[in-house]
Amino acid sequence: MKKKLGNLLRVLLRDYIPGGYIPLENREHFSKDITFVNIGRAKILAMALLVLHVPFIYMDFINQRKAFWVTTPGYRYLFYMHLITVAGIVLFLGLIKLRAVNSPNDITAWHRGLFIAFVSHIFIACACVSIVDQLIHYQITAYIIAAFTIASAVYIHSGISIPVFLAPYGLLLTGLALYQPNTHILKGYFINASAVTAIAWILSRFFYSGYLRDFVNKDIIEKQRAILTRQSKEDFLTGMYNRRYLELLLSQEFARSRRYGLKLSVAMADIDFFKNINDSFSHGVGDRVLQTIALIFKKNVRSFDIVGRYGGEEFVFILPETDLEEAVIVCDRIRQSIEGHDWSAVHPGLKVTISFGVSDSIETDNYEKLLSDADKKLYEAKESGRNQVRY
Repeated sequence: MKKKLGNLLRVLLRDYIPGGYIPLENREHFSKDITFVNIGRAKILAMALLVLHVPFIYMDFINQRKAFWVTTPGYRYLFYMHLITVAGIVLFLGLIKLRAVNSPNDITAWHRGLFIAFVSHIFIACACVSIVDQLIHYQITAYIIAAFTIASAVYIHSGISIPVFLAPYGLLLTGLALYQPNTHILKGYFINASAVTAIAWILSRFFYSGYLRDFVNKDIIEKQRAILTRQSKEDFLTGMYNRRYLELLLSQEFARSRRYGLKLSVAMADIDFFKNINDSFSHGVGDRVLQTIALIFKKNVRSFDIVGRYGGEEFVFILPETDLEEAVIVCDRIRQSIEGHDWSAVHPGLKVTISFGVSDSIETDNYEKLLSDADKKLYEAKESGRNQVRY
């Protein structure tokens, strides 16, 4: 029993308790997202209420023509409440029009405050209508409808929901005590209003918690999708593009170079004697060598150059708008950076060099041949003693 009660309280007060359900990094995102949804729902509710008030105000004028305003003053007060309600709705719609929101990113604290003000206005207005109704029909129907409509139509933050529900409830009880002359009816309404308010608030908590749960699940799915997308493109060890994605990018760059008559060069690189590094110093050292070389690559290429791990200790450079001579200069600069790097920080006595093969697209019909030509030049570099650039 205690466990069930604890679970219920966690659902009702979720994200109201400090450090609660929403991860810190997602709270602002969630707040904007739910306010954006609430603004949209509040606009629909506002327009529906405007339409609903047309027959109400029409009936008010009929009552005035029949002199009910004189014989039963409650009808006159009811008309005033209808006007106040409509004025608040029109003001809300006008302010939203002035500061329109097209996405959650447009949401500010001003929009959150406006939404809460609108919901509170409707709820309090309906409580006042029920108070005025004690002078006419002895009903609290408007309050009951408002409580369940607000509980189900919008999502209210746990901490804010308490004053949003308590303020109209307290106002209603005060008004009933002042204007309901029948003691038995008054006691019944006290019980009914309390039950309605409690049930509506609990319902609002369940709806809010459901939205919160969906948001968190969606966020988890989006993060997992982002991870899978990254894994489909990147090599997990070096963080560079993998072979499959490299070939896709190369095909796109080759097509672009052909379409617009642009220069394009490709280089293949291979770490010299990498197997000996793994055998002599361990595979862990080999992994650190790959990671360090990846960093050196990134420091020595332009932002629009494409570098990736082709497999094992082989790498591919896609150099858009670069002719063969320029590509050779880039590759030799990288070769010198790797040769001159202080590899003792990775492991004492470690020396690393790299070989390059470079080709360009001038006399190449397809990107596969461009890559194949670079691979042939790389083979020549390795056959000629390594630690050099061949083109």
